[in-house]
Amino acid sequence: MPSAPAARASLWVEIALSLGLLTVGVAVLDAGVFHIATRYVLGEATADLAESAGAAIAGELGATDEEGWRRVIDAYRRAGIEAITVWSPEGERLAGADLGQADAVVRRTVATRESSLAELDDTVRVVVPVGSGRPRAVVELRYPRARVERPAWGVIVVHALFSAGIIGLFGYFLFRRNVVDPIRRIGEATQAIAGGKFGTAVPGDAPAELAELAEHLNLMSEALAAYRARTAEQLASLETANADLRRTQDALVRSEKLASVGRLAAGLAHELGNPLAAVRGYVEILAGNPAHRDAGDLARRAQVEVERMHRLLRNLLDFARADETEPGDVDVVQLIEEGASTVRHQASFRGVELSLRVDPVPHVRGEVTKLHQVLVNLLLNAADAGASRIEMGARVDKNDVLLSVVDDGEGIDPAHLSRLFEPFFTTRPPGKGTGLGLAIAHRIVEQHGGRIEVQSERGRGSRFTLRLPASR
Repeated sequence: MPSAPAARASLWVEIALSLGLLTVGVAVLDAGVFHIATRYVLGEATADLAESAGAAIAGELGATDEEGWRRVIDAYRRAGIEAITVWSPEGERLAGADLGQADAVVRRTVATRESSLAELDDTVRVVVPVGSGRPRAVVELRYPRARVERPAWGVIVVHALFSAGIIGLFGYFLFRRNVVDPIRRIGEATQAIAGGKFGTAVPGDAPAELAELAEHLNLMSEALAAYRARTAEQLASLETANADLRRTQDALVRSEKLASVGRLAAGLAHELGNPLAAVRGYVEILAGNPAHRDAGDLARRAQVEVERMHRLLRNLLDFARADETEPGDVDVVQLIEEGASTVRHQASFRGVELSLRVDPVPHVRGEVTKLHQVLVNLLLNAADAGASRIEMGARVDKNDVLLSVVDDGEGIDPAHLSRLFEPFFTTRPPGKGTGLGLAIAHRIVEQHGGRIEVQSERGRGSRFTLRLPASR
């Protein structure tokens, strides 16, 4: 048996986790992009400020003599630009901070009379010629990046959180309106349909895919409602047909039972002849001589014969009585004895050795008159098959009670075994059988939750076994 799939989180949880991951990703990406853009813009601004500061310093130095250079440099140092050096055209330091030796950049500026700008790790280096024409000097300054490129992480974080909040709220309302709420409505309608409320309409106010799903569910709901209506009609029709079938079956059972009663009555008429003749003779003797010396003995003999006839008639009447009995616990031993008693005095059983071999068995649940009819039918069939010995038995097999009728008659043709329980199938001549006896017996045993098993060998006899569940 396949294992049940692991339970997954609800749709809301999965959407929230997805939105959370998306928001974090967007926030990180936004913060990175904002930081790079800020660094770029501030770097450009730093370079512009450094170039402007260099040009301003060179202009002020060119407007004063060498004695005033110190004042200009000190003024800019107080403004925060400390690394300022004035070089002579020959590369000697004339004033300002000691920045080492004049390099090729200084010499190129003297030669080309053009400013130069270079971005270092923490500063922006600017070299500007002083004066027009041949430079009187060259001013070099190191403009610190920190004066402009101050950390903007607070702005970046606020911007990232604001972007994440906008995305989260938008995603929440978007998913709730277009996914979660339509799915919830579809789920409620589907649950109602599963509960038997066929015809329930699924709301279609949703995006195209969910609206299409809702339309399909509506079609299914309408189809189920129509199917249930058709099923109810068919069920009513089947109930009517079943009632008619039961009435037909009951009529067939009664018909076969009347046929069996007719066969029993024919044999009984034969059987009543001898005791009736004896009683008639005894009565004639007594009527002719009431004071006969053996009058008492004759009366007793007549009484015995009358009791015998009464017993035969009572057995026939018991068998012929109506079948409308309530199911109950049936005593199997008593059932077999009554079946044997019903047929024992039939003309067809003259010369037939009828024996019982019954083990202690539990009761079975059923209708005693119908089971009695089955046994009588099997016994009459055995006698008609030319049996000289018939044995009735009962034993227990696990949870079943087995009733058997075994004869040494002519047996059954193997070609007929597969059709033995078909209605109206008979091997007897016309007028000698209805072909319903075994079919009805088979039906009665099935109604009792059992089955009939047949074993037969041509010329050696047959065994019919009724397998019935023991009463609990």
